[in-house]
Amino acid sequence: MIEDTAASPLTAVPAPTRLVPRRRPDGRELLATAKGILMAARGCSDAQAFDELLDVSRRHHLTVVGAARNLVDLAAGSPNRRRTPDAVRFDEWAQLLAQLPRRHAHAS
Repeated sequence: MIEDTAASPLTAVPAPTRLVPRRRPDGRELLATAKGILMAARGCSDAQAFDELLDVSRRHHLTVVGAARNLVDLAAGSPNRRRTPDAVRFDEWAQLLAQLPRRHAHAS
């Protein structure tokens, strides 16, 4: 007896995947993230968070985006965070960030 192959279920063959390189966040994304961190940590407004970033960047002779990038790296606890003079300067925020609750990557 001949089997009808048209009625057999077909299994999907996964399409080849392209690896998309991870892009670095742009300045707007870094500023928004850094302001969100400060708003959560300090309970301040968007404008107050931006003013703090601006103040820190002026005190340390950095761009606002540079200050934001270092704050985001510090908050993320990035293991490959560069220990440049700019990064060291942001240890002033380390105590503030230590007070924030940590979220775990796995669900319980």
